[in-house]
Amino acid sequence: MRAADAPTHQRWAPVWIVAVVGVAYGLGSGSAWLLFHASDVGAVFFPPAGVTLGALLLARREHWVYVLGAAAAVELGINLSQGLAVGAAAGFMLTNTVEPLVGATLVRHFLPGRIDLTRVRDAGVYLTCAVGLGPLAGALIGATTTAWTAGAGWWTALGQFWAGDGLAVLTLGSAVVGLGTLRAPLPARRLWRAALVLTATALLTAIGFWPQDVPLMYLPVPLLLAAGFGGRIATVGAAGFVMAFVANLQSAAGRGPWAVLAEHPDVEAATLQVYLAFVVVGAWVLAIAVAERDRARAQSRREVAARRRLETLQEVTAGLAGAATAEQVVRVLVEKGVGVVADHGYVTLLDRDGVNLRIWPTSTVPPATMARFAEVRLGDLARLPVLDVVQRGQPVTLGSLAEIADRYPAVMDSGAEVATRGVHVVPVRVAERTLGALAFVYHQDGAVTPEVASLAQTIADLAGQAVDRAERHEAEYTAAHELQRSLLPRISDHLPGVRARAAYQPAERGNDVGGDWYDVFELPGSRVAIAVGDVVGHGLTAAAAMGRLHLLLRSTALAGASPAEVLESLDTASLAIAGAAYATVGYAEYDPIERTLRYASAGHLPPLLAVGDTVTYLNDGRSPPLQLATRARPEAAMAVPEGAMLVWYSDGLLERRDEVIDVGLDRLAKAAETLRGADPQEWCDQIVFAMTGGAATTDDVVVTCLLLGGIAAPTDESGVLRITLNSVKDLPPTRRALRAWSVTHELSADQTDALLMAANEALINSLEHAYHGRPAGPVTLTAMRGQRREIRVEVDDRGRWRASSTDGERGRGLDLINQMARRVVVNLSRHGTRVTITVPES
Repeated sequence: MRAADAPTHQRWAPVWIVAVVGVAYGLGSGSAWLLFHASDVGAVFFPPAGVTLGALLLARREHWVYVLGAAAAVELGINLSQGLAVGAAAGFMLTNTVEPLVGATLVRHFLPGRIDLTRVRDAGVYLTCAVGLGPLAGALIGATTTAWTAGAGWWTALGQFWAGDGLAVLTLGSAVVGLGTLRAPLPARRLWRAALVLTATALLTAIGFWPQDVPLMYLPVPLLLAAGFGGRIATVGAAGFVMAFVANLQSAAGRGPWAVLAEHPDVEAATLQVYLAFVVVGAWVLAIAVAERDRARAQSRREVAARRRLETLQEVTAGLAGAATAEQVVRVLVEKGVGVVADHGYVTLLDRDGVNLRIWPTSTVPPATMARFAEVRLGDLARLPVLDVVQRGQPVTLGSLAEIADRYPAVMDSGAEVATRGVHVVPVRVAERTLGALAFVYHQDGAVTPEVASLAQTIADLAGQAVDRAERHEAEYTAAHELQRSLLPRISDHLPGVRARAAYQPAERGNDVGGDWYDVFELPGSRVAIAVGDVVGHGLTAAAAMGRLHLLLRSTALAGASPAEVLESLDTASLAIAGAAYATVGYAEYDPIERTLRYASAGHLPPLLAVGDTVTYLNDGRSPPLQLATRARPEAAMAVPEGAMLVWYSDGLLERRDEVIDVGLDRLAKAAETLRGADPQEWCDQIVFAMTGGAATTDDVVVTCLLLGGIAAPTDESGVLRITLNSVKDLPPTRRALRAWSVTHELSADQTDALLMAANEALINSLEHAYHGRPAGPVTLTAMRGQRREIRVEVDDRGRWRASSTDGERGRGLDLINQMARRVVVNLSRHGTRVTITVPES
C-alpha cells in the first residue's frame, strides 16, 4: 500500500513518535544531567533508557528507526550542550541507541506478540533481555567511551552505566510497556487511585531518604507491595520509578542513609540501585503471583461457566426431547434454558395466525411488568426488541442501558423494574420459518460474551426444532383423538336386561393418543355384547387399527359367533390390519333370560364383577393377545347373581410407571368395594376419579360399567320367542308355540308355513346331528322380528354335527330351509352350531 493510500493516523505515526520520544527523552536526559549530576562518566539513574526501550516495544518494527533517531538526536544535542567532546558525545549517543535496540530485539525475538509482564515467562524474558542484556551492551560501549575520553576506570564506569540504565528500564520501561499493552482505557477511578499511589510513594520516599541517621528508607516499600498486590505491573513500575527518582535525587543532594558513602560514589550508586531494584522486583514478583492467582481463578470461573453451559445445554436438550407440546417446550426453555443462562428473560412464540406474539417470562420478572407485555401484535415493532427479531430473523444485542434506551425507549420502564443492563435476543427458527424469539436479559454491562451468544443461539436452534416437532405432534394428536372419539359408540338406553354406561378420558395433551375402545350392543336373542380393547401403539395408526378391529368384532358377534370365536376371527383378520398386532381384546355375551355371562379375553385385563360388598376378578377364559395364541382360545361362563355390576376397563386406568400392575388391580378392587347404587354412569365417574385423582393421565382411560339384570322368559307378547328342546318329543309343542307366535304377530299363512317348515328342519338337524354318539343336549329356538321387516330364527346347540350320509337320502334339510328362507347362515364351532334363518315378513 502506498503512503498516500494509508490511513491518516498511520501517515502521522512517525511524526507523533519522534515528538513524544524526543520530549520524553529530553526530560529524562535533562533530569539526569541537572538532578543526578551526570558527567562524562554517566548518571547513576538514567530515565531515558526506560523511555527508549518502552517506545521500541510498543512501536511497530518499521517505526523503530524513528524512535532510535529521535533518541539519538536528543542525546547528541544534550551531550554537546553540556560541553562534552564530540567523540564522547557520539560514544554516549551510540550507547543509548544500541542498548534499547539490543534489549528490544531480544525481547521481540522471544515475545513476538502481546507482552504481558504479569506472566512469569514474559517477565523473565523482559528482566533478562531488556533489564539485563540490553543495558549490559550499552554499558560496554559507555564504559569504553568513558575510559577512552576521560581516563576513568572501566569497571567502575561499566557498573555505573549498567545499574543506572537497568534500573530505569526496570521501572519506567515496565510502566510504559504495561500501560501501552492495556486492552482498554483505564477508567477515571483507577487513574485517580494510581495518581494517589504515586503521590504517596514520592512523599514517603522523600521522607524516608531525608534523614541520615534514622533508617526510614523502607517507608515507601508497603506502597509498592500494595501496588503489586493489585496485580498491576504498570503501577508497580511507575511507583518504582518515582521511588528511584526521588531516592537518587535525595542521595545526589547528600541526604539519606547512602550519604555516608559519598566519598565512594561507585559503592553508593551500586548499593542504592541494588536496593531499589530489589524493592521493585519484590513488588513485581508479588504482582505476578497475584495476577497468576487471578488468572487461575478466572480460568476456574470460565471452566465452571463452560461446565455449567454444557450441563444447561444437556438439560435443555433432554427436556426438549421429552416435550410433546408447545407449552411443555416453553416450560423447559423458561426453567432450564433462558432462566439458567441469563439473569432473567423471556420466551416468545407466534400464534398459529402469525399475528400476535405470546410472551412467557422467567420467574424473576415482576407480574406487573408481564401484565403489559403478555401478548403483543407483531406489527408494533417499536415496543420490544423481540418483535424486531421475529420480524427480521436476525439477533439483536444491546450491551448497555444507553443502547436499550436509544433503540427501544418503551422498554426502559420495564427494564428499570428488573435492573436490565444488557439484552441479547435470538430468533427461534426452523428451516426458513421464524417461530418466535428468546430474550436473554442481564443485570451487568458486557455480560453478552461470545460464549454466551453461542449458547443462546444453540438453545434457540434446539427450541425451533422442538416447537416444530410439538406442532406436528399436536396436529397428529388432534386428528387421532377426533378419529378415536368418532369411532367410540353411544351406548343404547334400551338394552335387554342391562343398564350400561362408559367413561372415556383421553391422555393428557402431550402424550400420544392410544387405541383404547369399548362397545356395548344388543345381539339377537335378547343378548348383550360387551367389548373392551387396546391397540398397541399410538397416533393415527393405532386409532385406525382400533376402528377396524372394533367394526370387525361387532359384525362377527352379530353373526352369532361365541366369545372365543370372536377372538379367533380377530386373530385372523388382524394379520391384514396395520398396527393390530398384539392388540388386547376382552369380549363377553350376557344372556339376561338365563342370567349367564360367557366371556373370553385375549391378553386384556380381567373384568371385575361387584355384587354388594364382594368384588371378584373374572380370571378365566384368558389367552395371549392377538396373533400370539398357539392353540384354540378358551372361554368361560358363569351364572350372574342379582344386582351384579360388571366393570371392564383399559390398562390406562391401572398402570403407573412407578408400580406393578397388581397394585393398580388392588386399588380398583378397593374403590369398587366402596361404591353403592345402581347407576352405571356414577360407577364409571367415581371409579375414574378414584383411580386418577381427577388428574390427566399419560394413557387413555376406558371404563365400562354394566348393571346386569334379568328379563322374563319370552312370551307371545314380548316380541321374542325362546324355547329349549331336549329331544324330538319337544318338537310338536314347539311348532304349536311358533304358530301361535306367528298369529300374534299377524304373519300370513304362507309366511307362517315357511317359518314352521324352516324352523322344524333346523331343529331336526340339530337334534339328530349335534349329539350323535353322545348324550343328548339342549337345542334352543329363538324367534324375533328383525330391523328390516323380516323374521329371524336362531337354532343353537352345544354339540357337533355329523357328516351327511352318502346315500343321498339325508342332508336335504338345509336345501329345504334354503327354499323357505331368504338367507341361511350356519356357524360351526367346537362349542356348538348356530343356524340363523331369515324369513321375509311380507
